[in-house]
Amino acid sequence: MFLINHTGPGKSVYSMELMPECGTDQETPTCATVPVCASSSPLCSAPRWSAFRGGWVKVETKEEAAKRYLNAAEALADTAVYLTRCIDESGNVQEGCTPIYWPEGPRSAACAILSSSIWESGYREDIMTGAPPAGRGSQGEACLMQVMPQYIADNASWLSPEQKKGLSQDEVVQMVLGTDKPSLSRCYEVGGRLLSRFRRATRTCGGHSWVYSMYSGYGTGGRCRESTWSQDRERTYKTCMARWPDGEKIPDWASSVLTADIHGDSLVAALE
Repeated sequence: MFLINHTGPGKSVYSMELMPECGTDQETPTCATVPVCASSSPLCSAPRWSAFRGGWVKVETKEEAAKRYLNAAEALADTAVYLTRCIDESGNVQEGCTPIYWPEGPRSAACAILSSSIWESGYREDIMTGAPPAGRGSQGEACLMQVMPQYIADNASWLSPEQKKGLSQDEVVQMVLGTDKPSLSRCYEVGGRLLSRFRRATRTCGGHSWVYSMYSGYGTGGRCRESTWSQDRERTYKTCMARWPDGEKIPDWASSVLTADIHGDSLVAALE
């Protein structure tokens, strides 16, 4: 629920959903290519062909966004536990895992990653998938955490050194793009490992908290800098720690879309 209440599901002209009813032929759609709702808002634009997505698309509804968010919340909870405890979602110890420095535990790590990803991406579908024209940053930054390509490769702990040598940088980047849980987990992992690294590198910035200092380092490559950028992320982290994952009210429209797991016992227990 934190994601739904602190982002803008259904309000991004860059987030798209496929329309299977329109078919797969770019020239002859099997649906009416007219505005999908009565308003003159760009959110009601007629279906269009997306070569990147391989089909006809319309602007994503808030209900479809909520389904993406469910995948993201589950992937985030699993990843935070993995990064801090080196166990999987079933509680099995993961051999070869290197835990990150995060003495506060998985709930804090999840909130730190979540806060960064909210401000970096707004949880837009095109950023999750890397879809053009705005799904990647000006320097190739990718996924919800908007990580630079070289940092993704450096922190791709799921790949052996030999595998990294055999893959191009872009091939590694593609592994963190997508709306599926494995891709989301890899995105959260590289972002979480970077946050931990910059937390150590910038323990205090001018008397600010470790949270503020960490975000300053994440945004500057390890330097301290006074900015609203860090303040915004610190504020969201604090709100998250107080209210996520089980302290947010479910909007009426979302209750019929999501399962109880999005705010229920399973996610809470995983992060304790």
